[in-house]
Amino acid sequence: MKATGFFGKTYALTVKDLRIEMRAKETLPPMLAFAVIVSLLLAFTLPAVPAPVSPARLPVGAVEAADVLAGFIWVTILFAGLIGFARTFEFERREAALDSMLLAPLDRSGLFMAKALANLVFIVAVEVFVFAAFFIFFSLEISNASLLFTIALLADIGFISVGTLFAALAAQTRSRELILPILALPALVPVFIAAVTLTADLIAGVPVSAVAGRGWFGILIAYDVIMTTIAALAFEAAVE
Repeated sequence: MKATGFFGKTYALTVKDLRIEMRAKETLPPMLAFAVIVSLLLAFTLPAVPAPVSPARLPVGAVEAADVLAGFIWVTILFAGLIGFARTFEFERREAALDSMLLAPLDRSGLFMAKALANLVFIVAVEVFVFAAFFIFFSLEISNASLLFTIALLADIGFISVGTLFAALAAQTRSRELILPILALPALVPVFIAAVTLTADLIAGVPVSAVAGRGWFGILIAYDVIMTTIAALAFEAAVE
């Protein structure tokens, strides 16, 4: 059936990208390989996680294990994601098909959404592995899985919006693997600080009501709305 309408065409382009990846296997395997290596390295180098300690009893200058593990989790996801984003337009660039894709009778925001949704699938696959690996290796317990899912979803929206936009910019250069992190990392600081802070609270056993009531959720939501809007609008200029 021929795809019609904005969402139908966007869906068709997303499926096209996912089918290419299923055949070529050039994006997800490197992302997962990076996540596997980092997770195993940390599992054998980091000490066992002690029981939660009250902040008042922590030595001066000490950092809670929950903060360290949450940081490593999201840094692993960050760099695995950048590996995937660098290949967002690899097929079109290699096959000189980017101009043909731009001729599709679809608004540029639809092209952006299609690429972003494909990247979302890859990021979710990496996150499932990373969270599972860290929870197993370090015997972590989360009292509210739905809240963790919400944190990951909000972080993913901003992460993917920024990553897809800058991937389009970097695709026009020869050193796209180097240019992409330089462009994207400064813009991604707020979303990852929020994600690390909220995840650390969950790992440390902070009551769900306290975690949900923190201002970091507002920061994530505001970041997602602002950056997704900017990315969708700026995408046309980025690919021209």
